[in-house]
Amino acid sequence: MIVKTTPTAFQKFAHDTAFSTQKYLSITALCVAACLCAPAAVHAKDITGKLEIAPAAQLALHEWPDQTTLPDAEPGLQGDQALQSLTEEASKQAQTKYLAAKWGRSPKTVREYVNLAWEEAGKRDGLDPELLIAIMQKESSLSAKVQSRQGAQGLMQVIRRWHRDKLDPSESLFDPKVNVRVAADILEEYLELADGSLHQALAKYSGNARGYANTILKESRKLARVADQAAAVVALTQS
Repeated sequence: MIVKTTPTAFQKFAHDTAFSTQKYLSITALCVAACLCAPAAVHAKDITGKLEIAPAAQLALHEWPDQTTLPDAEPGLQGDQALQSLTEEASKQAQTKYLAAKWGRSPKTVREYVNLAWEEAGKRDGLDPELLIAIMQKESSLSAKVQSRQGAQGLMQVIRRWHRDKLDPSESLFDPKVNVRVAADILEEYLELADGSLHQALAKYSGNARGYANTILKESRKLARVADQAAAVVALTQS
């Protein structure tokens, strides 16, 4: 079911764009661990200097697109909303860098796909952006113009004739925005049919390909760690 209400700042942050207790505790733990290694009066500018910080935070900095520049919050936001904006941007930047390096793609193009995944996941219950990105990798290696012999098209390899009800005749599945939207609709539908079982939904999406669900979930967790680590660094600098 598509959620039509606008999510709050912290609701949008977690995997399903809800700032979950689990993620909050994870980030808090990372921040506390890092702070134990740093002076109490540490400032954001010290983070990328010679200061020794916790290994998890060091890894997050390693994933950072530009270790000398932290993202800016959206104009007009304050407090928790500003922090959410910063951490979300940090997560997207880190995922973009990871994916661009992994697949040899343009960071600009990869960032477009990352944004689409976050946007579509934010409209739905039970779908994380990391899940959508993991499927993009498995299905097309982040290539928007590919087509299989069976007729599956685009980033997430959607077969048009099976899902005509989900797109207009004028829409192209080679358009990343259309492709990710339709694929997210399909996954949402399959989740409902499977009573919320992600494994079963992924199995149906793949045509029961062996090991597909485990591969997707493993990569999804890796993407989530990349995002969590980058977000933890931002949270540390704002404390």
